[in-house]
Amino acid sequence: MSSTLQAIWPQGLGRVRPDALSLIIVLIPFALASWVILRTIYLLWLHPLSKVPGPPLLAVTDIINQWRSNVTGTFTREASQLHNEFGPLVRIGPNRISVDGSVGYPQVYGLKARGVDGGYFDKVAGYLFLGDEHTLLAAPHELHRSMRRALGHAFSEQAVREQEGIVQKQVEMLMDQLTRRAKSGEVVDVVKWMNYLFFDIIGELTFAKSFASVETGTEHPFIQNFYETTLGDAYSRFLTTYPYLAIPFGILLGRKQVNKAIALGAENREMIAEMTRSRLELGEEPASGQRDFTTYMLKKTRQGEQSMSTRNILANSGILIGAGSETTSSAMSFFFYISSLNADRRQILQDEICSTFSDESSMNFTSCSQITYLQACIEETLRMFPPAAETPPRVSPGAEVGGKFIPQGTIIHVYPWATFRSPANFTDPDSFRPERWLPSTHPRYDTRYANDNLACVKPFSYGPRDCIGKNLAYNEMRLLICKVIFRFDYKLVAGQNMWHDSLNALIIWVKTPLKLQFTLRKK
Repeated sequence: MSSTLQAIWPQGLGRVRPDALSLIIVLIPFALASWVILRTIYLLWLHPLSKVPGPPLLAVTDIINQWRSNVTGTFTREASQLHNEFGPLVRIGPNRISVDGSVGYPQVYGLKARGVDGGYFDKVAGYLFLGDEHTLLAAPHELHRSMRRALGHAFSEQAVREQEGIVQKQVEMLMDQLTRRAKSGEVVDVVKWMNYLFFDIIGELTFAKSFASVETGTEHPFIQNFYETTLGDAYSRFLTTYPYLAIPFGILLGRKQVNKAIALGAENREMIAEMTRSRLELGEEPASGQRDFTTYMLKKTRQGEQSMSTRNILANSGILIGAGSETTSSAMSFFFYISSLNADRRQILQDEICSTFSDESSMNFTSCSQITYLQACIEETLRMFPPAAETPPRVSPGAEVGGKFIPQGTIIHVYPWATFRSPANFTDPDSFRPERWLPSTHPRYDTRYANDNLACVKPFSYGPRDCIGKNLAYNEMRLLICKVIFRFDYKLVAGQNMWHDSLNALIIWVKTPLKLQFTLRKK
C-alpha cells in the first residue's frame, strides 16, 4: 500500500468502514458531475470564445466536430448550415471557430494578417498528417518561405510553358482512350480516368516518370492506395486527439479496416520516397533533357548550395504528387458532372470552343486561355465544388477577426463550401451560373450577379501560402476541357444526377464512381 494511503488508513483498505466506502463511491461520481457542470458553465458563459455564436453542444466538446470531420466526413456541409444560421463567425469547438472566407481569407490567411503583437496565424502542426510541419503544407513561417522560394521557379510561367509538352502528351493518350470507349459504347468512370490523367502528369513532372495509368488503362498501386491513405490520415487525426478511444473506435469501424488504412499511408509514403531517391540519382536534369520540378529543387543557389536540401525534397515530393493531382482531378470530375446537368451552359461553351478552333492541333495553353466563357465555367465549377473541401486551419496569435477578439491558441477554420455557397455572398448560390464571372462588357453578362462577392472565392487558398501550382492547374483544366468538348458529347448514366450529394469530405472529397456515356460529336 502506498505511503499516502497508509497515512489515511493505517489498518489498510481491507479495514475501511463500510460507511466510508459508501461515501467514497458517492463522492467520485459527484465530483465528476460537478467538474462537468462547472466546465460547461465556464465554456458557455465565461470562456473568451463565449461571445462567438454557435450550437452550445459544439462549444462544450470537440469530439463531435472531430468525429464528423475525420470519420464521417459530414462536417464540411454542416459548416454551411451553421454559417447560414449563426453568421460569419461560428464556434464549433471549445477552442475552435469557423470563419466565413469573406472575413477569414483577408484577416487570417492574408499577407498582412497579424496578431495584436505582430504574430503570425501559423498552421496547426500535424493536422494533415504526422510530420507535415516539415513540408510546404504546414512548415513554420521562415521554413515555408525558403521552401516556397526554392519551388517558385518550377511553377513560373516559363517553367509551365516548358512542361506543356508533358501535359499535351498525357491528354492525347486520354483522348485516345475516351475515343475507343465512345466508339464501343463503353461507360466511362470519369473519376477513375481523371485520377489516372492527373497522377500521370504530376508523376512525370515531379519524377520524370509517369505512373502510366492512362497509357495502360490500369491503376498504379500508388493511386490505388491514395484514397485509403486519406482515410488513414483522417483516422490518425482523430485517434491522436482521442487515443483513449482507440479500442471502441476499432470495434466500431473495424480494427482491420482502420489498421489497413493507416498502414497504406506509410506504404505510400515509402513508395514516394523510393521514387524520389531514384529521381535524385539522375541529377539536376534527366537524360531526356526534359526539366521537371526536381530540376528546380536541385539547382544551385548563388552560394553553391542546392535550392532545397535532399531532406526537404524527400519531405515535399509526396505533397507535390498529392496536391498536384487529386485536387485537379476532383475539379475536372466536378466539371463533367455539373456541365452534364446544365446542357444549356455546356452548349454555349461548346459553341465558343468550336468557333475558336477548327481542329485540336491548335489547342495549347496560350490559345485555350483566350476563351472567356471557358474560364467562367471553370471558376463557377470551383465555386460550387471546391476541390479542397477544407482549408487547413490556422492558430490565432491573439487577434481581432470579424470584429471579435480571438484569443491566442484558438484554432480557426475556413470551409470553402460554406463560403462559396453562402446566400450572403452569392445570388443563386446553389446554381451553376458562369455568367456571374463574365466581365460587364461580355454579351452574356447578367446584372443579377453584379453584387456577388467573387473576391471571396479562393479555391486555391489565399495569401503567401496559397497553392503554388494554381497556374499549372488552370492551364491543364482549360486544355483538357477544350479538347474533350471539341471532340465529344457526353451525358450522365441513369442514377448519377445526385452523385455529389452522396460524397463526404476528409479535407479532400472521397469520391464514388461518376459514370458518363461519351459519343463522338457530329461536326
